[in-house]
Amino acid sequence: ELGQTLERMAQTLRDQLPAAGSAGRGWIPPGTHPDPRPPDEADVVVVGGGVVGWSVAYWLKVLEGRRRRHGMRVLVVERDPMYSRASTVLSAGGIRQQFSLRENIQMSRFSASFLRNINEYLGVPNEPPIDIQFQPGGYLFLASPQNAAALEAAVQLQRDEGAQVALLSPTQLKEKFPWMNTEDVAVASYGLEDEGWFDPWTLLNAFRRKATSLGVQSCSGEVRAPANVTPPSVPSQVHMPDSLEYQPVACAIVVNAAGAWAGKLLEAEGLPRGLCQPPLPIQPRKRYVFTWHCPNGPGLSCPFLVDTSGAYFRPDGAAGNYLGGMSPPEVSPRGPLRSLSPLFLIRHPQLILFQEEEPDPSDLLVDHDYFQEQIWPRLARRVPAFESLRVRGSWAGYYDYNTFDQNGVLGPHPRLENLFLAAGFSGHGLQHAPAAGRAVAELVLRGRYETLDLQRLGWDRLLDGEPLEEHGVV
Repeated sequence: ELGQTLERMAQTLRDQLPAAGSAGRGWIPPGTHPDPRPPDEADVVVVGGGVVGWSVAYWLKVLEGRRRRHGMRVLVVERDPMYSRASTVLSAGGIRQQFSLRENIQMSRFSASFLRNINEYLGVPNEPPIDIQFQPGGYLFLASPQNAAALEAAVQLQRDEGAQVALLSPTQLKEKFPWMNTEDVAVASYGLEDEGWFDPWTLLNAFRRKATSLGVQSCSGEVRAPANVTPPSVPSQVHMPDSLEYQPVACAIVVNAAGAWAGKLLEAEGLPRGLCQPPLPIQPRKRYVFTWHCPNGPGLSCPFLVDTSGAYFRPDGAAGNYLGGMSPPEVSPRGPLRSLSPLFLIRHPQLILFQEEEPDPSDLLVDHDYFQEQIWPRLARRVPAFESLRVRGSWAGYYDYNTFDQNGVLGPHPRLENLFLAAGFSGHGLQHAPAAGRAVAELVLRGRYETLDLQRLGWDRLLDGEPLEEHGVV
């Protein structure tokens, strides 16, 4: 076990430190071509080198088979090669089966199987086996009396899709987790398998290394549309980082996997405004993650707990360490809306949803008062031992937040015929990346979904104004 730990540490250092003999030349991130300029041509340009973008690139190469004589030319463009602001590596790293939308459950089921057999998919010959440091642990969703029926309905749907989820009464909850205050909890759902958390950076690196070994190219830069675009297709133009220089890249397909900035990409100058309607409702939303120590806390049996208030936490490594956070609650001018049915909200559009105290997304600074004033009181109420916790650290990351219905947007653009979307997952992009990447690759290569039918996650719902409600957004 010690040897495996040392090997993981050594691999992390190899990934992050400059190669020998590179002094003075600057560090080149793994998988990045040493030539800073992108190629003149590519079959597919994937905009965004996060885990979703690299998953799309990987599946494009895997699914193309041997039908193409010289292979598909795939280029991944990432504007932040150090991943200092990337949603992937700044996430809490969880995977769960507990969603209320059938498509999200199916993607989680696919991704769980993928991660369980990750070396069969992403292993590279002559390199060490991939260890994403998966920690099995069920998600535990607590429901208040007004949300109990919705939770029970979601669990039935999850079971219909093959997920192993238990419903616990307050008495059963107290017996299993005696450290918990079950006051105001009517029912809870607890994942029994295929749930837990893992290292996001390792998964990203594994996708990137495997895709690169299959011939995918990558470069640093920002993709913009050139002026005077002739519809109905959109070309790509890669602008070099910290430079006025740019390189046009002739391509047949563009995949927008730009995460939190996917909406901005379609607002670029040069794109025909009429063809970009409706606008892609994806925005960067800043979310905080805090870590703390509490020696008398729940212990190693602690699940990934999602409170009735929206606060969440899970163990973080050694006993007594935890991490958690909370998204700002959804409110309207008339008060909280979480207890209202989706149909009621659709029929009463005057109740406009917005986020209370939404943090400024222009930077990744952490508001430490948010923990003290909003999160800690909720944690201490649910787990009395947390009254004496000690904060150890914090960071902030971005959700690629779909303001329309908090679900991913997958598939072809309705008016720009060579543009495909894979963004807007609103916090569950990491865990759904293996499934979403394969789905988009199937559309690009074969024109249809083959593994999972994700057609409802396409653009049509945006055009029709019909949101797909997901009640399991954390």
